[in-house]
Amino acid sequence: MTLPTHLTYKGRAAWLKYHRLLSGTHPHPPNSLSALAYVLEGGAAVIEFDVNRTEDGAYVLNHDLTLERETTGVGPLARVTQQEFKALRLRGTDEPPATLAEVVAVLKGVQRSLKVQIDLKELLPLPQTAAIALLEAIAPLRENAHLRVVVGCLGDWNLRLLRRLDPELLLGFDFAYHLDVPVESLVRLPMRVNAYGYLDDHPLGYRRLLSAAAYLRDRVEALVSLLPSAVEFYLRKEFVLKALADGFNPVAFIHAYRPGTVVDVWTLNASEPEARRTLTALLEAGADQITSNTPVQLAAMLEGKEG
Repeated sequence: MTLPTHLTYKGRAAWLKYHRLLSGTHPHPPNSLSALAYVLEGGAAVIEFDVNRTEDGAYVLNHDLTLERETTGVGPLARVTQQEFKALRLRGTDEPPATLAEVVAVLKGVQRSLKVQIDLKELLPLPQTAAIALLEAIAPLRENAHLRVVVGCLGDWNLRLLRRLDPELLLGFDFAYHLDVPVESLVRLPMRVNAYGYLDDHPLGYRRLLSAAAYLRDRVEALVSLLPSAVEFYLRKEFVLKALADGFNPVAFIHAYRPGTVVDVWTLNASEPEARRTLTALLEAGADQITSNTPVQLAAMLEGKEG
């Protein structure tokens, strides 16, 4: 199956990012070697997978800090060794989970243009030795001229450490741990819904003294400035939609403030209520890239073949 690489909307292309190596059509588990093989064979142009560290410091593919969602394991990933991790199985399959080394071994031989986003899930400050280990692990990918390798993270502190160690590394920043919207029951940073209805612990949101648009403009400018070297920014779709309703387009602002920067909006799946309307709103806002677990269905939806 030939996989769609992008969406075309009003003469403009927006890339489709295959989140956790999922397409929405294949039966393979997320963050797996079988899913990687499928999206590579299908011709996906932008892929993403998640990396976390085991107890012995190995980088492996796992979305969460715990094992339950993607594997047959239980408890924190940081309490199992790489050997113990490989002895597990991915949920609903007999396939073992993947290590970063295994993924690199596959991707380093790719002979076509491909963007690879490595989503670093570690939020505590990385020891320098661990940051160096990550850079060494992905070095073969960055040596492949066909690949554009971007390391993304919610922790701007970890991205700055990586950039200090390697000024040439391409970075992507998701500022949801500084500014977001309350869309989940999970208690996490930021801890407080402020006067404007956003998750934001910054003092500017303690009282509603500005218009919502003026507040957002100041906050997004400050957050984008946390990582001046970032080549991509990742925005939760619910944040973008609420900001648009409040009269502020964060995608357009980042484009104007940091020309040439890619703005990715995550994660939109075709099965969600109002998915077509949401997709249209995000494309109207100017999103350069849409992250999805169902990119094939999103492409079909936009073309009017479904829904």
